[in-house]
Amino acid sequence: MNKQDELNLKFYKKMGPFNELGYILDSSNAIGNYKRLNIIQFLPKIVITYLIDTINSIQNNQPYDPSFLNSAEEFSVFEVKFSNPYFSIDGHETIHMNDLKLVLQEWLSFRNS
Repeated sequence: MNKQDELNLKFYKKMGPFNELGYILDSSNAIGNYKRLNIIQFLPKIVITYLIDTINSIQNNQPYDPSFLNSAEEFSVFEVKFSNPYFSIDGHETIHMNDLKLVLQEWLSFRNS
């Protein structure tokens, strides 16, 4: 079972009104704080890749730039931070970093398919 299914997240592709392809991460059926993961759908691929790299740095006790989460435009409406070993959204420990990395990798793979 992949992490998407385990957390009850649904990934969809949808054509927009101007024939642009949109990507939707539906977390409405997720349990508890996992519902907050819908913010991932708004992240550009470059930010997703940077988040994965940042998680790797944290897990390997390497330096990383924590201000990235404050400066990325996509996070401006959410309070997000790493509080090892969790990723917090709006003050709630939302997901373990290992699981977040897997979700991000699956979402990136879906977006690239």
